Amino acid sequence: MSISTEKIQRIARTIKQSPLTSFTCACKKIELGLLGDKASSYNYNKPVGIDIELTNVCNLQCPWCDTQFYADKTVKKREIPWEKYKVIAPKLRGINRVMFCGGGETLTYKHAADAVRLTKEYVPTVLMHSNATLLNGKRANKLAQSGLDLLRVSIDGSDEDTFHEIRGTSLSKVLDNLTYFSSLCDVPISTVSVISKKNWQSLLNVPDILSKIENIENLYFQPVEVDFLPYERDKYYITEQEWTELRETVIDKCASYGLKTNIGDPGFDPLFFRPWKRCEYPFTGYITLNYEGMVAPCCRLTNVVHMGDLYTESFEDVWNGDFFRKLRRLIISGEYPSYCHDRCNYRVEMSSIPSQDSPGKMKYVKKTADLLEIANV
Repeated sequence: MSISTEKIQRIARTIKQSPLTSFTCACKKIELGLLGDKASSYNYNKPVGIDIELTNVCNLQCPWCDTQFYADKTVKKREIPWEKYKVIAPKLRGINRVMFCGGGETLTYKHAADAVRLTKEYVPTVLMHSNATLLNGKRANKLAQSGLDLLRVSIDGSDEDTFHEIRGTSLSKVLDNLTYFSSLCDVPISTVSVISKKNWQSLLNVPDILSKIENIENLYFQPVEVDFLPYERDKYYITEQEWTELRETVIDKCASYGLKTNIGDPGFDPLFFRPWKRCEYPFTGYITLNYEGMVAPCCRLTNVVHMGDLYTESFEDVWNGDFFRKLRRLIISGEYPSYCHDRCNYRVEMSSIPSQDSPGKMKYVKKTADLLEIANV
């Protein structure tokens, strides 16, 4: 199996950042591979990373974001109180990487820059994902001085019409904010572009517009995921011919501008033709923490099922608690609970029938009829 240079570099960075966690995670993967269904559900390793949802409130309404479907909007202020986050942060020691992201826009959180600065005391690498609409003025200045290691920004088009249709805001405003942020600091910026029928042609020119912004180094692309939402797949997924044109164009342009991109990686699977043999997130990360202090097995389950409460429990008590260990035992045996079938049956090889056991506390479940009503389809 071929592996990209970028992935090798990423693994090398991870090992350098936290050798012990990297080593124990590698040992866990080897254990799973060698022992199969005899592997242990106990994790002697911390997860490589955790995604933290400081807030579930967003100032945009992107059509394929599941926040509009799964966020409990009866609660107006859905965020981690700052005093409680100060209790959570020390519990993250030993994790390689924290990413502030999730269902909300992180920069709507008053203490976003403070959270970065505090987390850096315990975690070697701290990233933030943002739509960059609020990356200006005092917010930008505070973030530039926070110790942030990488800023990831969503860019889903290269022209105003497409960008506004998908994200509901101005592309020029976002680009101006990124230019301003780049003038304040040398924090690297990586952009994330979702590939769909609606915008793939506009994405052809994304390298052109981003090459002009100094701190942008990497253009990351990912396929739209609507299989777990009430949308028709064929209306959103591009064809193989469209994918080939996009891939070749972006690779050529990034090379000419000196930009990195993942779109040419051997493992890139834009149409989800190659599902994973086993989900490793509950074993090695990446897990998530939501605005209530609740831990979920992965980003797709952030507001669906919870394994423990970092407000009141230690990280070890959650990570090796009954819920996580029961989930791992199911996966080791080749079974997956219903919530995994609902959200990831196209990404992971799993049987057609879910397990009768669904470890964890179910948080927020909507029936398909409710989702259809919200989506107006």
